[in-house]
Amino acid sequence: MSDIARLYQATMSSSSWRIRIALALKRVAYEPVWIDLRTGEHLSTSYAAVSPTRQVPCLEIDGQRLFQTVAIIEYLEETRPLPPLFPGDALQRARVRALVEVVNSVIQPMHNNALRERLKEQFKATDADTQAWCRYWIDRRFEGLNRIVESHAGSYSLGDSVTAADIFLYPQVKASRQFAVDMSRFPAIAAVMGALELLPAFRDSAPPPVV
Repeated sequence: MSDIARLYQATMSSSSWRIRIALALKRVAYEPVWIDLRTGEHLSTSYAAVSPTRQVPCLEIDGQRLFQTVAIIEYLEETRPLPPLFPGDALQRARVRALVEVVNSVIQPMHNNALRERLKEQFKATDADTQAWCRYWIDRRFEGLNRIVESHAGSYSLGDSVTAADIFLYPQVKASRQFAVDMSRFPAIAAVMGALELLPAFRDSAPPPVV
């Protein structure tokens, strides 16, 4: 493996975007390796040798390969503690982890590419059907997420410091635009997004346009 970190990622992957933000915040230089999900490159034998789950992202760093975004970000936090992405207070850390899991385990799995393709193959869902499915679940979960963010008002998701919660929220909201989610219904989330847009680590980590 190279001495420099290497990030296997995809333009269509909000999970990959999370890691780009975290690496930018931690000021970790890395080599990007783009995997094309549209052509099934992630399912290839060669990529299976990199990532046993054949998912993105995969981060090569410190002579190791790391999988799954929560695990990757916690590793970065433990090995490169500045700037901190989790508060020092136990209760606040629990709140950050709760918001992380709302996005990671509750929202994103209900609209990812694999699920949408399965809806089409098994249930003959149309593009309009899958759009409606995704919008329904995102809307439903954003309602609760907006209440949480609103109750812990600050510049960002939980107070006035950027945390891992923001790293998960930002790409999720960006991804939700493709499903015509009306963000005006979620003013607390929209306000946080406005603040995050001003930070280069978030704004400049957008994926290249899909062509």
